[in-house]
Amino acid sequence: MTTLALRVRTLLLSVPEATRIGPIRRATCLFSQGQSADAVYFIEDGLIKLTRTSETGSRIISSIHGPGQLLGEDVLAEQTRINYTAAETLTPATVYRVPREALRRMVYVNPDVASAFVTYILERSRELEEKAELLCLYDVEYRILHYLSNLAKLVKPIQDGLGHQLPLTQLELADLVGATRETTSTTLNLLERRGLIVLSRRLMTVHSPATLMDAARNQLTLRNGAG
Repeated sequence: MTTLALRVRTLLLSVPEATRIGPIRRATCLFSQGQSADAVYFIEDGLIKLTRTSETGSRIISSIHGPGQLLGEDVLAEQTRINYTAAETLTPATVYRVPREALRRMVYVNPDVASAFVTYILERSRELEEKAELLCLYDVEYRILHYLSNLAKLVKPIQDGLGHQLPLTQLELADLVGATRETTSTTLNLLERRGLIVLSRRLMTVHSPATLMDAARNQLTLRNGAG
């Protein structure tokens, strides 16, 4: 965990009302889109995806979170406290749940808690700005390489040292990178033929996050050179 994550964890677990939940099975919903926001969650272990469904039924995965990250910051809103997204576990997970009123009390009376949350929310804001930049300015291959590299850092390496296994379907990755399933599948098959990843049912194995980022930079260099 990062220094900020450890700081947030220490502060949250000092709240008497904080409760440990887990291990939670894969595909468990922690909270639903539109549900009243009543708690914040700190991820101790596992991966959790945040999804948003439109009025027409289209869905995106806005982000995927791992150990040391928070979910449910909507609880800090003064008035309308509705979860903008739904949270569902991608892997077995363990989280700490802190009720809204307990958290707000700590934020109001403890400057360290307030400072940690402001810093964390600013980091999340930058992540969303980065995602907007990726969607608008980069092609699908670059986006896939970027996200797979970052996600691989959230999971422990396989014991035999042959890479990092991501419990993602191709449809889930398409929802995350903002591409069609067909384009995502075609790009993944290309990356597999280049030896960068291994595809299997509900799993993508990344040999090296650093190698994927190098491939993304090389792909960008070639594209700019061609232009």
